[in-house]
Amino acid sequence: MNLEVLKSYLPEIVTQLLGFLIVFFILKKYAFGSILGAIDARRKHIEDEIQAAENKRREMESLEKDYRKRLDHIEQEARERIQEASAIGQTLAKDIQEKARQDAQKMFDRTQSEIQQEIAKARLTMRNDIVELSSLITEKIMREKLDQREHEKMVDKFIKELERV
Repeated sequence: MNLEVLKSYLPEIVTQLLGFLIVFFILKKYAFGSILGAIDARRKHIEDEIQAAENKRREMESLEKDYRKRLDHIEQEARERIQEASAIGQTLAKDIQEKARQDAQKMFDRTQSEIQQEIAKARLTMRNDIVELSSLITEKIMREKLDQREHEKMVDKFIKELERV
């Protein structure tokens, strides 16, 4: 029974098989080529995009390394410049301190000189006053008529006092 049924359907199976093969070869010749071409083109496009992305990634890594090196170099330069500025500042501070010390020393010396001059003026004024005073005293003593010996003692005493001043 199975063989009989199969025989009755055999022309139909062969016809369908031939139709399938004809359609398959037609599709293979006209459709599969363009479909496979489109698939290949799409696959190639995707591979190119992946390759381009990989190239961009490598380029970005290279740029990142370059920028990091530049930043490190800039930071080093900044440190060096800060150290130079600090050294210049310290030198300027020392120069300013030295100039201030010299100015203070000059002012001190000038003040000492002025004090010495004022002392000399005061001594001169004092001597003049003493001379005037001694003249007055001498005049007074003469009025009292001291003897020669007492007069010499007084003069010696005044001279000694003048010498101390």
